[in-house]
Amino acid sequence: MADFLTIKEVCNILRIGERTAYELCRTSQLGGATRVGGQWRIEKTAFDAWVKRSGGPGEAEQQDDDNGDEGE
Repeated sequence: MADFLTIKEVCNILRIGERTAYELCRTSQLGGATRVGGQWRIEKTAFDAWVKRSGGPGEAEQQDDDNGDEGE
């Protein structure tokens, strides 16, 4: 049986607001999102693959650290 994440868990992982998470689900932009009993659930394996393809949380922060300004 597949493991599922809630909207709140997705928000914590991606560091986004609930409104943004619901919009990603509603517009089919979030991998593995499906409605179960009127609530959104996100299949963990599909979500993990989506995060990997999308660059994942913290990717922008990592790029800022690698901007070539060593010693400043």
